[in-house]
Amino acid sequence: MNQEKKDNFRTDSYLWTTLENLIAPDPDLRDAALEELGQLEGCQEQPLLIYLLATRLLDPDLEVRFHAVQLIGNLLSYDPPNEGLPDDSLKTLAEFTTHLEKEQLIKLMEVSVKYLAAEDPLVNILKLCSYAGKALGGIVNDRKLPVEIRQQAIYFCGEVGFLNTATAIRNLIRRVGKDKAKSGLNLTRKKHQDEGKLLPYAVAALSKLEGS
Repeated sequence: MNQEKKDNFRTDSYLWTTLENLIAPDPDLRDAALEELGQLEGCQEQPLLIYLLATRLLDPDLEVRFHAVQLIGNLLSYDPPNEGLPDDSLKTLAEFTTHLEKEQLIKLMEVSVKYLAAEDPLVNILKLCSYAGKALGGIVNDRKLPVEIRQQAIYFCGEVGFLNTATAIRNLIRRVGKDKAKSGLNLTRKKHQDEGKLLPYAVAALSKLEGS
């Protein structure tokens, strides 16, 4: 085997190992692989690599998921100009995010609850999720979910501008108003207390949606 072939073999072998580590049982290996692929020269020009990186947005490990959010969100950033994802890679990522459903979006909300630094990258990602509004509206009014998850869903509804969530947010605001009218300001039931906590976020998000 000549030197060029040996070098290519080593490069291909290294890349293959890194890709395998991206789905390894050990979250530390997945995290390291995510970082290595993100630093790979020309990564953003390879739709397959972008797709594989995007799968880690739904990683079982919260920290790995956070790093995936940062990486993908930053690839979507257009600062500096003209350095965003090429069209083919952007299309691949959009295809992936378009199919995110309620339970998967909850996973992304969990990242935002834990890591403040995830908010801006998540805004970039959610802008690609054409149909995410319906699922986020479902999260907003799901009283079985932790209030922190619902709060993040409300925030992103307003920040990204999902106009079809305005009704869900209005319903939440009306419900809190009715509960206060019935019970006064002393809302003793936990679900009423939780929704009372959500009220300022709901009002702020609705204001952004109505002003868009």
